[in-house]
Amino acid sequence: MKWHPGVLTVCLSVLLQAGPAFDPVKDVVLSVSGGSLMVKVPKGVHLKTHSFGVVLGSPGTLRLGTLPPPVGQDEAGDPIWRGTVQVELQGKGLAEPVQLWITYQPCTEGPEGMCFLPVKRHLVVPLGAVASERP
Repeated sequence: MKWHPGVLTVCLSVLLQAGPAFDPVKDVVLSVSGGSLMVKVPKGVHLKTHSFGVVLGSPGTLRLGTLPPPVGQDEAGDPIWRGTVQVELQGKGLAEPVQLWITYQPCTEGPEGMCFLPVKRHLVVPLGAVASERP
């Protein structure tokens, strides 16, 4: 099949006008401070609650606080979160710096919405960002 240069130009023009696409890594912001993990999800995107997880990637133990309740369900009936998800972290015997692996599955909303494969991201934070369990 041979593409006519004009058709290719029109296709590229339409793609560029559609605006920037959602990036499941760059557009979901992760941070830890005051003993809590903050996951900021942009407007028009939600996270499936069943795919969320936090695992310690350095020595010590990590305990998650109570996860927030779902704010609703998506089209598939799965419970979801929108906006900012905050989860308390309690550590014991942690090494500096604290390495966390956060897993989440984002989905865009609307008529052309789609779910992405679960994303696993590495986050390195100072020891003081995670609350230490008292003996």
